[in-house]
Amino acid sequence: MATPRLLLFRHPGALLAVYLAAACALQLKASAVGLVRWSDYSVLTPVMAAALLPLRHTLVFGASTLATSVAIYGFAIPGVSEGGRTVVVTAAFLSLGMSLVICRVRIRQKARCAFAVPAPSGEETGRIASAPRQDAGGLCASLLAGGPPPGRLPQPAAVELAYGRADDGRPQAHWLDAIPLSGARVALVAGRVTEDGEPAPTLVPELRVAVRTLADMDMRPDETLIHLQDVLHRLQPDDAAHDVTASCLYAIYDPVTADCTLACAGHPAPIVISPEGVTIAVDLPPGTPLGRARAHVTTAEIRLGRGSVLLLHTHSPKPTGSGTGAGTRTDESTVRERRIEPQSSLAATCHTALRALAAEGGPRQLRVLAARTRTLDTTTVASWDLTADPAAVSVAREHVTAQLAAWGLDEAAPTTVLIVSELVTNAIRHSQPPVRLRLIRCDTRLTCEVTDGSTTSPHLRRARTLDESGRGLFIVAQLTCRWGTRHHPQGKTIWAEHIPQREAT
Repeated sequence: MATPRLLLFRHPGALLAVYLAAACALQLKASAVGLVRWSDYSVLTPVMAAALLPLRHTLVFGASTLATSVAIYGFAIPGVSEGGRTVVVTAAFLSLGMSLVICRVRIRQKARCAFAVPAPSGEETGRIASAPRQDAGGLCASLLAGGPPPGRLPQPAAVELAYGRADDGRPQAHWLDAIPLSGARVALVAGRVTEDGEPAPTLVPELRVAVRTLADMDMRPDETLIHLQDVLHRLQPDDAAHDVTASCLYAIYDPVTADCTLACAGHPAPIVISPEGVTIAVDLPPGTPLGRARAHVTTAEIRLGRGSVLLLHTHSPKPTGSGTGAGTRTDESTVRERRIEPQSSLAATCHTALRALAAEGGPRQLRVLAARTRTLDTTTVASWDLTADPAAVSVAREHVTAQLAAWGLDEAAPTTVLIVSELVTNAIRHSQPPVRLRLIRCDTRLTCEVTDGSTTSPHLRRARTLDESGRGLFIVAQLTCRWGTRHHPQGKTIWAEHIPQREAT
């Protein structure tokens, strides 16, 4: 049973009533024997209330103390001098003011503690504010189910995407994803995780996040899968008694060249549907899954015409225990036997592919990601070959200024010219020919790319006061929304993206 003191603090109204009754009784008792004085608790009580109670209760205690003091010394006790009454009322006013100051200090301290907690980023805040409360459960379920979250399938400029699945909605050990990359490119991913031959859905979210992180490093598809195998090894304990493997297909499509580079580790090859509806199987051996002692990653490069559809698919292992390779070949042959007619809607094409994949073997857990390719032409891409001479920097400025004027982006010229000047200067000073400049206009972004024959990667550093170099990339980083480096067999490409609309605002 709670003590009377705890009951009083739980009910401030009762505490206030007890306090006022005691104050009146003591003052009236003192005046009965000829004593006229104000007691210390008339000042200390509001201050203690401010330190222990909320602001609303503090105001009530302070105002009640002031009203009680005025009532007792002004009306209840006769013969009080004007000076004595003024002293008592002034003390009550000062006590009320001090209690308000203490409350304000408490509120500020609480606000500092709240700001000390890391707040979500602007993108996350907008996402949380715009999404209904029940979307959080749908997002987690979709992540475990291996598909893009509802309503959040990215639509990059390189491809048009559609996603479909045929299952009972349970979390599955496979996933599909699309990741926008630099230079208007896009990465398409399909993967599956197994543990001792059985689906292992618990590792799917971690591997999916790992692939997205590796995609930011802008490596070749085969290098990405090799690093993903290292991630898979680190996710398993050293004394693991189970054999965990992952199959993955990683493809990068470039809308400028219409080339698609693929790397596969134990996953079914994708399927290409031409604009005329002809189904073509990609000649890409599945290789061996990740997680084995020596995973074999196979690579291929294909040319996709405008309007082609690239189908990536995953499925759960058949309960009959058939091998992955046999199941893969059966899926591909099943789709090849059926001619998929050109559809006006990519979702309809995705649905047709799902029916073709599920034609044999009964109902299974299926996922299909359909990507209809687009291409960027000379109206959105401009490139120039530059000489490895310092005079080429001014030539690059002239090319960029003229091209932006032709695109109607004159307001973006100062920033873009400065970015190009820094990138070209670094390529001429620290790299080797050939040097090539490319400007890509995609959606609301401008991408500046400088390619050279060197494999040395630049790094951002803060130049000291007396340093004569080291400020170029720092300036580029301040003027752009993101920048980076990607390597290829002929050298490397340094790219930087910025949004011209920001200058207009």
